[in-house]
Amino acid sequence: MIVCGIELSGNDAIICLLKQEDSIFYLPECRSTRIQCANPDRAEDLQYFQKTFTKLAEDYKIDQLVIRARQKKGKFAGGANGFKLEAALQVAPSLKVSLMDASEQKANLKNYGVPISFSDTKLKKFQEPAFSVAFAYFAGKHEW
Repeated sequence: MIVCGIELSGNDAIICLLKQEDSIFYLPECRSTRIQCANPDRAEDLQYFQKTFTKLAEDYKIDQLVIRARQKKGKFAGGANGFKLEAALQVAPSLKVSLMDASEQKANLKNYGVPISFSDTKLKKFQEPAFSVAFAYFAGKHEW
């Protein structure tokens, strides 16, 4: 199974692919570490963003997209553009998308722990939230 962890930040979707096979985790190479939506206020740009993710999922045979959910209210609330990007992915007909809030992610990681330190993954530092949400998805599924 291949999961794409996603952290939405501004007009960008920062991504990390994580594959689990026979209880072993792999970090497959990916042509992109982020996908940008030039202007989330334009329908054409949102459609292009959605099509780009659909093509990525098709090319890498991604089974599940997991978006790190953001708060809707309060000091750490997500911005409007991030919610537009989130919605564009959720309504894409060929994508299987789920949201994972911080409390669920924290509980999954606490119960199952990440077996490798992030610095050993060779991923870029800005991909850490995307990696964490992808691993937390697997931890919540207890699939190993």
